[in-house]
Amino acid sequence: MAQLVGSWKLVRSESFEEYLKEMGVNTPMRKLATHMHPSCEIKRDGDSFSIKMNVPVITIHEQGFTIGVPFEDLLPNGLKQMTIARLEDENKIRFLEEEESDKPHVVVREVIGDEMIMTCSKGDVKCTRIFKRIEN
Repeated sequence: MAQLVGSWKLVRSESFEEYLKEMGVNTPMRKLATHMHPSCEIKRDGDSFSIKMNVPVITIHEQGFTIGVPFEDLLPNGLKQMTIARLEDENKIRFLEEEESDKPHVVVREVIGDEMIMTCSKGDVKCTRIFKRIEN
């Protein structure tokens, strides 16, 4: 998780609108969201973590969680879901829905070089969002 901690800025996305559509986000909000370049701040305090995604004009989405402990998460469609975060490496974290479904929702954040790759999937629909580290 140490490599994930810091500030990040979105530089490009692939298949983001398709992902939002699969998540049930309405057309006007999808169109707006695809033109935004959010910043992301990841912090750690002992066993507690926070991820703050600042999407200009739309929202500030904050997640507070402890690895392996279920927490309530707000989805892009506005619904809430119980989610579990799993640390897979010091540079990779996976978020899974607590209950299994026919179209699982999974978000993975992984640092490779100076980029954080955020992969979001819902069933067979997958999008990739690339963030660059912001030096403070």
